[in-house]
Amino acid sequence: MKAVVAAGVLFLSGCASSADSGLESILSGQAPRKNLSAGELAEIVKHPLGSAENPVKAQGVEGEYVYLARLRCPEDKPPVVERRGSAGTLSPYGSIMDIYDAVCDAPPAFTIFVDMYHPGYVEPAAVPGFTIVAPGAH
Repeated sequence: MKAVVAAGVLFLSGCASSADSGLESILSGQAPRKNLSAGELAEIVKHPLGSAENPVKAQGVEGEYVYLARLRCPEDKPPVVERRGSAGTLSPYGSIMDIYDAVCDAPPAFTIFVDMYHPGYVEPAAVPGFTIVAPGAH
């Protein structure tokens, strides 16, 4: 009986460490994505950046926050950003998307979809309605 309990403890501790590393990988933007053809990529960029059909690409949660902090409203101030949650559908890249509401002094409010599973990627462009400051300049 002791051997069964010990085996169970070892199994569970292995599950916890693999779950922890899986969560850590996801939060750092390391989840697997679909391999897309050139035609599929061309279809994605036909849609506005930040839409569900063309989400902003970022590396991990930190990359999402850094991107959103770089956005500037028409009055040249950062928007007030609030995370709405995760999308119920996958991004065109095959990953889960996060949804943010960004509000400037003047309406309208903007909804921005972000796919955080793009290791090493820093989005250079602003979503429509905003400008963006260079990485590291915010």
